[in-house]
Amino acid sequence: MIKVIIGPRRAGKSFFALHHLVSRGKFGYVNFDDERLVCLVDYDEIIVAVNSVYDNPRVLLLDEIQNLPHWELFVNRLARQDYILYITGSNSHMLSSELATHLTGRYLQTTILPFSFREYLHLAPHEQTTLEKVSALLEYSNSGGFPEPLIKKYSRTRLPGDTL
Repeated sequence: MIKVIIGPRRAGKSFFALHHLVSRGKFGYVNFDDERLVCLVDYDEIIVAVNSVYDNPRVLLLDEIQNLPHWELFVNRLARQDYILYITGSNSHMLSSELATHLTGRYLQTTILPFSFREYLHLAPHEQTTLEKVSALLEYSNSGGFPEPLIKKYSRTRLPGDTL
């Protein structure tokens, strides 16, 4: 079964997949957010490069695969060649109805979403007071629950006219 990880951009799909695979041994990784890859005509070049860099892995993580034209044909071919595949994707082409058409029931889907407010509160090093939770809610609402700005504590630059 092809493992498909979907969700909005920057929600943590790649981190989730990498965290899962690191403990399982050797795997190859290809990030299709690299514009140089989407221009390839011969997709076998991808496999040749992966084999060279990662020493012929049978497990592949194909990140943001929807950026590759005709990705579903490539993924189906690799699955028929007995690769163990993990693919991530962010846009409407990766919705369940599209996956059902392209991968014809040969996949298991996991959806990764931004943090809920409850999950965000668990990032705090201690139990929070009500006042701290109110402050945290404001910070959470500014980031939308996406992990990177919350964990890295990005400062929000105020623009003229901002009232908060």
